[in-house]
Amino acid sequence: MFLFAILAAPVAAFALNPAEPAELDGAQSDEVTLEIQETELEERVATRAIEVAVEEEVMTAMPVQLVSWDGDFEFMKTSRRLRIWRSHIAYNLTVDAEGNATGCELTETFRMRRVSDSLCAVLMEHHTFEPAHDESGTPVAGEYSARLAYAEMYERLN
Repeated sequence: MFLFAILAAPVAAFALNPAEPAELDGAQSDEVTLEIQETELEERVATRAIEVAVEEEVMTAMPVQLVSWDGDFEFMKTSRRLRIWRSHIAYNLTVDAEGNATGCELTETFRMRRVSDSLCAVLMEHHTFEPAHDESGTPVAGEYSARLAYAEMYERLN
């Protein structure tokens, strides 16, 4: 406790109160000036870090964009044939740099693998995409996630 009081006393001597200007000798004045400069430098670094983060957000890659989905009828027919009674199906498609679906994963699992394979085949065949782009505008591979509601597909077909 005593050691803390001894160490805290010199720090308190350097604290500046704007209401009372302190008279400092040359060494103390240099230390206070150095502390102020360090604080200003830290503020500038923090500000620059925020500016860089904002620039990175602006320059991020553009995700995969869905151009069209024309598989309502085929998806409903396949689902009926496989006896799938769900309100919706959620899925993730992997899209290559040309905009073609190359992989599919349903978020729900089915007992038989052929059910997932059949639904994925329909999803991959009937989606059309604009590929993702990196910061320079070059097409790159990406992913697309969505959910199809059976009631909405039924309404579009009728």
